Formats: sequence, structure tokens, C-alpha cells
Amino acid sequence: MKKITTAADTKEISLTIYNGGFGAVKETRTVNLTCKETELVFADVAQKIETDSLLVEGLNVLEFNYDYDLVDRKKLLNKYIDKEVFLKDRETGERKSCRLLSVEPSGRCVLEDNSTKEIYIDTQAEIILPSLPSGLIVKPALVWKIGKSTSGDVKVSYLSKGFNWSANYVVEILEKTLNIAGWAEIENQSGATFENAKIKLIAGDVNRVEDDDKYVLSKRVYLCEESEAPKVEEKAFFDYHMYTLASPSTLKNNQTKQINILNGLGIPYKKYYKLDRKSKKANVIIEFSNKKECGLGRPLPKGIIKLYKADEADNSLEFIGEDRIEHTPKDEDIILNIGNAFDISFISKEIERKKINGFEHFKYQYIIKNHKTETAEVHFEHYIWGIWEMVKTTHDYSKKSSNIVEFTVNVPADNEITVELEYKVDHRKEFIVKS
Repeated sequence: MKKITTAADTKEISLTIYNGGFGAVKETRTVNLTCKETELVFADVAQKIETDSLLVEGLNVLEFNYDYDLVDRKKLLNKYIDKEVFLKDRETGERKSCRLLSVEPSGRCVLEDNSTKEIYIDTQAEIILPSLPSGLIVKPALVWKIGKSTSGDVKVSYLSKGFNWSANYVVEILEKTLNIAGWAEIENQSGATFENAKIKLIAGDVNRVEDDDKYVLSKRVYLCEESEAPKVEEKAFFDYHMYTLASPSTLKNNQTKQINILNGLGIPYKKYYKLDRKSKKANVIIEFSNKKECGLGRPLPKGIIKLYKADEADNSLEFIGEDRIEHTPKDEDIILNIGNAFDISFISKEIERKKINGFEHFKYQYIIKNHKTETAEVHFEHYIWGIWEMVKTTHDYSKKSSNIVEFTVNVPADNEITVELEYKVDHRKEFIVKS
């Protein structure tokens, strides 16, 4: 005896969606088994289900299949080969009883008239099929052969591809502070709709053995403004972070949904320029701290940050650049490269190289020009290879690593400065002679 359960029988459903293009579905349905059933059809499941992830509670499952033999013309006609069908004249409505002999790959049919034994090829009449044959379903379904069960509820859990979520951030740059809004953009391409589902989002890089499909979410613009606290609860979960929506939500198939997960106002930031010797450009850098005392102090899932600034002439927000961040824990700094400065230029060159007593001496020069109407803070790094020693510099520097030094200089408005550094690299060789 067969029993069919659909989404209409759902008692409770929840979704956990991950960054990597997949999600976990957990569903409880009321089925009211009576021990007479030998087969249960569990319909309305995700088309992209990973069947090897299936967990079932409340059933004695002996065997299961995932059936996706959905109705279309060719499949339906093939079910009636060597069976009775009817030809209906489109003008008179007259029916003729026929036997379906074959269905060609193109979908054309060959029929035999049951009365005259005449053969009809590619008839223009309407074909009427008596009833839907067993074994053909109209929705993807799990089909279980079950032992004797008297369960009222059945709990089913599985993983499915076709889900994804990504964090998008919008920043409004003010004179000395910035406002930020964070949005979780959730996408469902799993092939199923989930009504009134409890939704959780996992931020973190969960390892999967196989490569998952990639889903590119469309990027939208959201204004930064004072609003209610985000209607999600964030907490650490294992080595990841979890965001739980405060109330159930419906996630339709092929739908994208946005949920506000973060609001921050009055966050101090620092703006400066960083020289890029490869591109010969000065990058515009916005840096701020993800700390509670600065107005944030929350884990930030990876995503794209778009920045806007108001035009004083009409107070309209204008886009000024964007950058991508990785998963960023609290108390870390956010450094954004949002574009190249129009009014900052520089020249870097080696002006001298010589060898003295086994040391190779290098002298470099950086000429930085600021065409802006305000002072510009400029950072640049210089790489030194080998065992080295600084001989002299025109400006202070910090040692970032064994082979990188960094200079920070303030270039006055509509002016230029020259930074020179001289260092020596030890090329002497020490020989140890063993006796």
C-alpha cells in the first residue's frame, strides 16, 4: 500500500545555509502511518538533494529511491506503448480506440486502429490518454520501502546544493566617521519552495570533499541610515559563526532574499594613500577598526563592501569604490582599497649602486607629488633582499619584516616631497675549513 506525503503535511521546517553553495534542510511532517503501508512517497524535496546525506527518524526504512521521472510528452507517451489510447478528431470530437505502437525520438506517434487495424502515422488528431500510469510523478520525491511503522511524525534531514548566501555591506563616508549596514543576501535555486522556514546562516569556510556549484549573487545598493536593530541573532558556533533569523520566513525557489544583519553608526576611520610601484598609482585606502569601542566589535562574514559619499551640492550619495573582505573576527582592522587617487603621483627610482669592501650599496629616491588642496598622508613599502643594514634615510621608517620597510609621510597641499634611503647588502662569503 502506498502513501504520499507533500509539503502540505509539513509540521516544522528549518534551513541552514552555508557560504559554499549548499544548505541543510530539516523537516518534520505528519504522516499518520497505520502499519498497512509498504511504500511512502515523500514529495516536494529539493531537486538538488545530496541523497547520501539523508537522515530519517520515525520510519523503518528498508530501501529508498530518489525519483525524478517528471511528466513530459515523450515520457508520458512511452508509458502507453502497446496500450489503448484514443484519437479525437479536433473538428467533430469523434474518438477512435487505438493501440500505441511506438514513439519516435521527435515525439511523433505510430498507432494502430483497434477496429480496422489501419496504421496511423503522424496523425494530426488529438491523442487522449486514459489515466496517469503508476510510477510517473509530477514532483521530485523520495520513495521509501518501509517496514511496519505506526509513526505519526517523520523527521527528514538532508543536504542540498542550490542554496547560497553572501554578505554585502554599504558604507557611507562622512567627514570623520562612517556608517555601515550589512545585509545577508540569500539565494534559493534548489528546486523547491520552503514555507515559513526557520533560517540559519553559517559564516565560515566549511570543507566539502567535492567542488560545489558556484552561485553569483546580484549586487544591490542599500542605504545606510538609522534603523531598528537587525532581526537576527549572531553567535559563535564550533569554529564558525551562526546567524539565526528572529522569525520564520518563506524562501521560494529561484528567489533571492535580503536580511539586515548589521548596523553601525559613527565609526571613526582613517584615510590615506598607498603607493603601488607595479601600477605606478596611489591607492586610496580606508581603514577602520572592528572594535566595540569604535561602534562595531562583531564578526563580519566575507563579502563586498561598497562605499558612498554625499555630494554637498545636492546631498545625493555617490559611489566612490568597493573592495572585498574575507571573514573578519572582532577586534581586527578592516583595510579597504577603493580605487586610485587622481591627484597623487610619484616617481620611484634607483639613483646609485656601488660595491665597497664586500657590501653592495643602494640608494633609492621617491618623489611624491600632492595636487590636492589638503595634506595627504602617504604610505609606501620598500623591499630589500639579503642581509642588509640601513645607512641613512631622509625620513623615519618602520621595519615590517626582515625584508620590508615602510615609510609614512605627510605631503603638504599642492606640494611635493622627496624621500631618499641608502642601505648596504652584505655579499661577503664566510668559509669554514674543517681540519
